[in-house]
Amino acid sequence: MIKQVIVMNLQDKCFGPNLETIKSNMKTRLESLNGQIDGMKSIEVKADYLTTSNADVFVEIFFENEDALKNFKVNEDYNAVTKDVVVPFVDRRTHVEFEL
Repeated sequence: MIKQVIVMNLQDKCFGPNLETIKSNMKTRLESLNGQIDGMKSIEVKADYLTTSNADVFVEIFFENEDALKNFKVNEDYNAVTKDVVVPFVDRRTHVEFEL
């Protein structure tokens, strides 16, 4: 099994009256991919962190194997969601993948 962890920082423009909507949309849309992509076991988004955190959004994804991870990265549904709710709002994104 493969685990991918993504940590994102939102753009400064997000920190206003629409912040909770932006984070909620990101969580809802990404988690809507659960059960929709072959080889992806689960995806969970955390967007409500303590003020001591230095990131704004945390995503944890589990895959059956490394091929499933590679296929996920080019999946049309995943790319459409990220184009809509991640790319317009994220300033920095980093990730790590490892085998469990």
